[in-house]
Amino acid sequence: MPYDTVSGPGATLAATGIVTGYLWLVVAGLVLVVVGALLIRFTFRRGVGPVER
Repeated sequence: MPYDTVSGPGATLAATGIVTGYLWLVVAGLVLVVVGALLIRFTFRRGVGPVER
């Protein structure tokens, strides 16, 4: 699935959340995405499989 097809619905959902007063939900979603990205970035080790230590 191309990324350009994902950005439209995501942006629409975020705009709808802001307009309807659910700004806290939009912020919580962004925080979860950033924390997940940082966890992947700092815990990924090149050359090591998912079950290896």
